[in-house]
Amino acid sequence: MPNETFDITFLGGGPAGYQGAIRAAQLGMRAAVVEFGHLGGVCLNRGCIPTKTIKASVDLLYRARRAKEYGLEIGPASPDIGAIIARKEKVVGLLRGGVGQLLRANGVTLFEGRGRLVSPVELKVETESGTANLKTKKIVIATGSRPLLPGPFAGQKQGIMTTDDILNISAVPGSLLIVGAGAAGVEMASIMAELGSTVTLLEMADRILPREDSEMTAYLTRMLKRQKIKIITGVAVTEVEPGDMVRLTLSDNRVIEGEAVLVAAGRALNIEDIGLAEAGFSQGDGPLVVNERMETAVPGIYAAGDITGGWMLAHTAFAEGITAAETAAGLNSRMDYRVVPRCFFSRPEYGAVGLPEEEAKELYPAVSFSFPLKSLGMAQALGEWEGMVKLVVHKETGEILGGHIISPHAGDLIAEIALAMRQGIPARGIMETIHIHPTLSEAVMEAAQAACGQAIHILPVK
Repeated sequence: MPNETFDITFLGGGPAGYQGAIRAAQLGMRAAVVEFGHLGGVCLNRGCIPTKTIKASVDLLYRARRAKEYGLEIGPASPDIGAIIARKEKVVGLLRGGVGQLLRANGVTLFEGRGRLVSPVELKVETESGTANLKTKKIVIATGSRPLLPGPFAGQKQGIMTTDDILNISAVPGSLLIVGAGAAGVEMASIMAELGSTVTLLEMADRILPREDSEMTAYLTRMLKRQKIKIITGVAVTEVEPGDMVRLTLSDNRVIEGEAVLVAAGRALNIEDIGLAEAGFSQGDGPLVVNERMETAVPGIYAAGDITGGWMLAHTAFAEGITAAETAAGLNSRMDYRVVPRCFFSRPEYGAVGLPEEEAKELYPAVSFSFPLKSLGMAQALGEWEGMVKLVVHKETGEILGGHIISPHAGDLIAEIALAMRQGIPARGIMETIHIHPTLSEAVMEAAQAACGQAIHILPVK
């Protein structure tokens, strides 16, 4: 294959790679993307989109089972896991094709093959048609991550699944042990419990979602237990006995078993054999260190997405890829990790941005204000009144330091708080913005009213 020259090349076509490449093309740069697997990376193919598509089926199943509460008589609802997985594949295929179309429409050249850096300004790509040699002024490394099978789970064993594997099951296991109560573990616990598995959720820390607000994770723990999910915290797995029933020995000497085990306890970076040494990096197998402009220690080379070891969230990777492209084009773009929103797609969802209350109080004169969904008209109308909105604010200035929401569509609702924080709008700014009635978004306004001493739908404290 002939040599080609580009202004910027993205090694990896996941969230950081394809969005960064499109932004680079918008800025007039000749951009290329090198991708060995499927466009869209983990998020589109084995993460965000597949799980949310499956969750959409499960949410509908949950509501169908509650039809009588809404005055409806329908037959008993039951899942068809084959049809659910087939729908997931259809959605993923449609969106994957859309990413390819966007690259073509923006003039981005796609190389489908395994890429490797051979210098700070050159890559080789092994494709089905041969080897392509790419000369490039700038490089963005965005190779992502993959599921990690740590310690006693190392190596594929009977009955052991990764977060990739569970998205393609042909039958729902009667009992499922989930190791790791982070975002993936909590989400899959909700999904699999509704599909009929008896779920046990294990976490090494003393609570689920250990990096999040302790009051909110305690609330969510109660919600998960109502779904008959058993939660065991403060334990590690010390031994695994695979078989028709997988047995796990825990650090407190308990032995538990299930038909299958889902390991959701971390991810490994795709950093091997991509030519880091040839490009001038001197490091081991850890993440690529970047500054807020996504610049690495090697001039002209940037990194974005999971490979940087930060927030392993697709929307963070989107922003990092765009920031890298804009920096490479000479713009003064910077990442603001202070306001990265996140959502845990359990039932109900938990959305958050900024600091947990306990962490905010260590750094500032902070105070929190909450509004319960049960006091909200729309939540009662929807029959979805479990949850709350919590604002953590600076006691003296009203600056929003953190926002936490447990509610249906919490991932949508948290965006308002993230916007306020990013733009320096205090709680009063949310309070003084008229919100449509009746909507779930009013709960955010009500929490802001409480933060300003003007609560309406909360009984006054005497």
